[in-house]
Amino acid sequence: MTASAQVLCQGRSLSLRRTMPNDAQMLFDKAFSQPDFMRLYNLNYQPANASEVQRHLVQRQHIPPGQEHYLELAIVHRQWGPIGICSLSEYSALHRRAEYSIGLFDTKHRSVGHGLEASLLMLDLAFNRYQLHKLYAVTYPYNTNAQSGLTSLGFRLEGIRREHFFDPFGQSFVDLHDYGLMVHEFRANSRLIPLTQRLLGREIGQSPESMAPNLPAQRFTQSGTILLGSSPP
Repeated sequence: MTASAQVLCQGRSLSLRRTMPNDAQMLFDKAFSQPDFMRLYNLNYQPANASEVQRHLVQRQHIPPGQEHYLELAIVHRQWGPIGICSLSEYSALHRRAEYSIGLFDTKHRSVGHGLEASLLMLDLAFNRYQLHKLYAVTYPYNTNAQSGLTSLGFRLEGIRREHFFDPFGQSFVDLHDYGLMVHEFRANSRLIPLTQRLLGREIGQSPESMAPNLPAQRFTQSGTILLGSSPP
């Protein structure tokens, strides 16, 4: 399957597509082997090499329908190619919720609106395509940029888990900050209207019918569970 066939959504400058086995070396070099990136994105995942990353990506392609709980997407800029990754994880069909994560590889891409555009695309996927009730996100206390970004999108701080996680890079225990956003809060947030029109070329917040008409339809298992992706090992 080609990369273009894996594109799930698109804005004015970015598209989001599923990560594939041939992305393994790029992901390892730009993300999973970079301590500065992983300290912001995921302290819990430390693959040894690109072959391990590729093995995980191949395994995800063979997860049976209905057992998929993880969707990992490459953030692709129309000029610079892949500039980051984002994901929906811990998906629950019963509770219609998932955890949202995002990371941009280079610092030069973190202050020019690419993270905001990618996040808006993910909100479109989560609430309009997959019809989730809630998105939640977890940040580390030193990642103040992520916290301000989530707040600007309407996420609310729901709690702090004190010294809940061990940071292998900093060799210390760190707090986890929990943020959440419900679908009714997303739809009531009028601040998103000009942002989505400017960055995506469409308005995504008012109703599911506001999805771009060229987006592929959501996929379901026979039991009706939405297919997202596979859980990372």
